[in-house]
Amino acid sequence: MKKYLILGSRIALGVYVPALALKKQLEARGDRADMVYMEELYRGKESVMEETKRSFHQDFRLAKLSYRLPPRNTNAIDERSKEELISRLCEWNYDSIILFSGFWTDIIRQLIHSCPHYKGRIKAIHMDAVPSLSWKGRDCSDMQEHWLFHLDDNRICYSLSPMRKGSDTPSRILVHGGGWGIGNYDEKITALNQLGYPLDIVVYYPDEVRKDDSFNQYYLLDPTWKPDEEKNEYPRMMKYQSGEWIEFGNRKSANPLTQLLFHAAAILSKPGGGTLCDSIALGVPMIFTEPLAAYEQANQDLWVQQGLGMAYADFIKGTDPDKQLETMRHSIHTLQQRLSVITEIL
Repeated sequence: MKKYLILGSRIALGVYVPALALKKQLEARGDRADMVYMEELYRGKESVMEETKRSFHQDFRLAKLSYRLPPRNTNAIDERSKEELISRLCEWNYDSIILFSGFWTDIIRQLIHSCPHYKGRIKAIHMDAVPSLSWKGRDCSDMQEHWLFHLDDNRICYSLSPMRKGSDTPSRILVHGGGWGIGNYDEKITALNQLGYPLDIVVYYPDEVRKDDSFNQYYLLDPTWKPDEEKNEYPRMMKYQSGEWIEFGNRKSANPLTQLLFHAAAILSKPGGGTLCDSIALGVPMIFTEPLAAYEQANQDLWVQQGLGMAYADFIKGTDPDKQLETMRHSIHTLQQRLSVITEIL
């Protein structure tokens, strides 16, 4: 049995959910996998992060502007918490440490300096086609870098999770804005309905549901849910049914979003790395809303080049949208046949 430590985030669901999925895969094969969240080092800063999260959800332009500025996460780290973590890691002697965010790199360098045991045992998982905001400009020379997909090589390298095909007759389009609900996707709903597609729409606050809408189905990514280190559950999702919210899915065994993806003809969302991992694992093509930042544009460029997705504007003006979706779905299923899962090399 090997011992792994996974370093991620609990407020950024685009990091939390993939990291948790990897943890469960490693445990399923008999290894030990622990998780530490970056927010544990912030001490008192999470309320500010929640406010930022809501602001970005409400104003896509503000979110885009913020992502053009230099990241400031390292300034929020509590020095005492950081030193305590490094001290604990020097005692625990993990066989391997896996990073899902570049914001951990400075701490990792200090860890290797304090505890040479970890030299050559650090693995960085890149979930975007080029370095994302957290990885840009970081020194990764002490790490083994693994790219799930890479624009420069024009290649999809690995699937994060075991792959399976969805329904043979998918009819619904899943609409969401990633873990923070960011993006200009709301305005696309009417046009997709006019093409005849019913939608599964993920909202992020209860008042966003359209109560008079009988054609689409609404789901709530519960904004009050917080990760529990002992339960290790996926985010709570609620389904709007008969005028009330009821819990949806089994969060212990699988991400509730996966159940929706199994019946999805496509995902309408911005090109975030976590969403593209879902696209690969379930064989679901992408219809892209506007990217948040340059690295998301690179993700979209790669998916379009590979025939796995297309921009919303191109999809909506097509003469045969069903045919477009079927062609992209076939491309993803062909890709699945040659891909390995990232756990095979960890």
